[in-house]
Amino acid sequence: MSDSEAQLFARLKEENPEFRRLAEKHREFDIKISEFDRVYYLTSEQERKRKELQKLKLKIKDEMYVIMRQFQHATQEVVSS
Repeated sequence: MSDSEAQLFARLKEENPEFRRLAEKHREFDIKISEFDRVYYLTSEQERKRKELQKLKLKIKDEMYVIMRQFQHATQEVVSS
């Protein structure tokens, strides 16, 4: 993530409730995944859950980037006008 993306991330997290909710959920999934990563051997059920969490985390990340792009696009339109 570049500096400008990090700044936009921080701004949206502060100003946009939906983005903040997604960011919190993303962090929650990250913590749960890291708990699985500390286990030396995962059962098949644990591995399935870990993979599911990874997919959900990635889906949320995609949703966050959509919001970031929409915000950037809207901001560029205002500046161009």
